[in-house]
Amino acid sequence: MKLEFSDHSIVDVPCFFRGYAIKAHVVLVQLSLHTMSIHTSTNLSSTMSDSSILNSSRAQSSSISLLSLTDKSSNFLQTTKRISHSLIFRGMIGFQIMAYGSYSVLVHLCEKNGRITFSSSTMNFMIEFLKLIFSFNALILLKQFTFDEKSFLSVMKKSIPYSIPAILYFINNNLAVHMQLYMDPTSYQILSNFKIFTTALLYRLVIKQILSKRQWFALTLLLFGGFIYSVGTLKNSSFVSKTRIDSSLIIREMYIRPLGIPMIIIYCILSGLAGVYNEWILKRNYNESLHLQNVFLYMYGTLFNLIPTFRLLTTNFQFNHLFHGFTFYTWIIVFTQALNGLFMSVVIKHSSNIIRLFVISFSLIVTTVLSFFIYHISLNMYFFISFITMTCALSLYYTN
Repeated sequence: MKLEFSDHSIVDVPCFFRGYAIKAHVVLVQLSLHTMSIHTSTNLSSTMSDSSILNSSRAQSSSISLLSLTDKSSNFLQTTKRISHSLIFRGMIGFQIMAYGSYSVLVHLCEKNGRITFSSSTMNFMIEFLKLIFSFNALILLKQFTFDEKSFLSVMKKSIPYSIPAILYFINNNLAVHMQLYMDPTSYQILSNFKIFTTALLYRLVIKQILSKRQWFALTLLLFGGFIYSVGTLKNSSFVSKTRIDSSLIIREMYIRPLGIPMIIIYCILSGLAGVYNEWILKRNYNESLHLQNVFLYMYGTLFNLIPTFRLLTTNFQFNHLFHGFTFYTWIIVFTQALNGLFMSVVIKHSSNIIRLFVISFSLIVTTVLSFFIYHISLNMYFFISFITMTCALSLYYTN
């Protein structure tokens, strides 16, 4: 079969279709190759895209895991810090209870023939001086104060209010030593709970702290317990009965001499006033360095105790005479009370003076146990009545 076109060319039909078939086959091959290339490039790009997405997701997951690890590490460090601070705070409270509870017992161990063998002003001078040295070194090492003549003068002006609690502590600390001659250690510790009464009243008058009816009742109960104990244990004579059990054991009775009552009243009033005023100063200048505030307070305390100490030195012209009568127990008092004062400044500034009263209350147990085993003091009926009454009063006062 042949086809004839207008240009009169003659084409064989099978050859015509074969040519177009070949051309079509070539075109199909080219199309398939093109499609394969497109598909390959698409797969490659898809693979590359998936790979980049996978890498980015891995990077994100790794960054998230790092952030979570950082948060967990930060939370762990904060939790550890809080726990350590809590343990340190509790340790300071425990040490203060032991220091307060052992104070009167240690002073009585230094007593000889009805006299205190050492100078109370020298002992308190050493306590204040040790606290001053520690606070000043901490201030310099922590670089919280730089010496400058102008700033030094302004700082000294700021220190003047600290002279008031310093002179109150000076009177009270010397009074506390000589007061031991007029009562046994346990009686001293029981009557020292009057500090809670005087401090609460001064809180109300100075800091305007509102007391509930329950707290007023607790303070009245506390005062009643101390009054009952004082009346029942008061001795009009200097004679204190002793019961000999054997050659090595002598049972002593509890006692309070008449002069001990006004001394303990003055002591508790001054102690409450000094504690409340000191807390007011520390918290009024809360952003000020605690070590600088301690330097102010202990500087004046050292100066006030230095006056009678210097007089003692000039009278005898012997340096060694300053420490005449100092025993091993006296030096224990010096170091424990120095640490006690430093710890108490931390408690008062960052917590409350109520914690100090809590320490005084619990120290009664320490004093009673030490007095029983060292002096074999016989606990009378008035002690148990007063102890139960004061425990109930403290529970009512401190319960929110």
